[in-house]
Amino acid sequence: MRLVSYNVEYGAGINRRWKYLELFKYFKIVKMTLFKISDYLKTVDPDILGLVEMDSGSVRYLGKSGSQIFADSLEMDYWVEKVKYARKSLYKVLNFIPIMRKQGNAILSKYKLFDTRFYYFSKGVKRLVIHSKVKVPIGYGKEDLHLFIVHLSLRKKTRQVQLKELGEIVGCCSGPRIVFGDFNVFAGLEELSEFVKLAGVENANKSGDYSKTFPSWKPKHWIDHIFVSSEVNVIDYKVLDI
Repeated sequence: MRLVSYNVEYGAGINRRWKYLELFKYFKIVKMTLFKISDYLKTVDPDILGLVEMDSGSVRYLGKSGSQIFADSLEMDYWVEKVKYARKSLYKVLNFIPIMRKQGNAILSKYKLFDTRFYYFSKGVKRLVIHSKVKVPIGYGKEDLHLFIVHLSLRKKTRQVQLKELGEIVGCCSGPRIVFGDFNVFAGLEELSEFVKLAGVENANKSGDYSKTFPSWKPKHWIDHIFVSSEVNVIDYKVLDI
């Protein structure tokens, strides 16, 4: 099984620091960028794809779900997506602002997704945790595999709360577990120690080599991670050069 975790930045095509300040990126049509990304992912051929910062159908996606676009292109029959802003928080207004109300995360899969649940952290703007299961072929049988995708806060104190709550959510599950996404741990890997203990997982990249993921044009920080429980045997791990 091959799993890919990817922050697509809504398909804005950010490849220089100053582009983060471009207001136009929130309105421009990004269809061609999405096709470029999906064409590249075809060469990787993921069985499970986690998408962070995906648009579920605003004007910049011409009203069509980004998850659906990727699913059709990559021939992944199953997908789930959700807007990342909680409706019971100070930031609930973001659920009603055009374009922003379509911003979320998604899991796509060649295996059938089932028993999907959505959790929201108690703090932060980005609060969503998507938890879904797939049945993975193991020998002559199948095993339930828990999948979690997250996008954590940019603020360290808020991240600490989120990581503790995430550890408790993941730790309550029995059986194989994979947690992936954009953790924004700019302060270093020590931020993750309590989460790892609570969740009963370890970093899938044991060597730490080739692990810097941000910014994409000149990676300096390792903020995107994949964690697995002991039942999951990691054969290979690498950061995609895209």
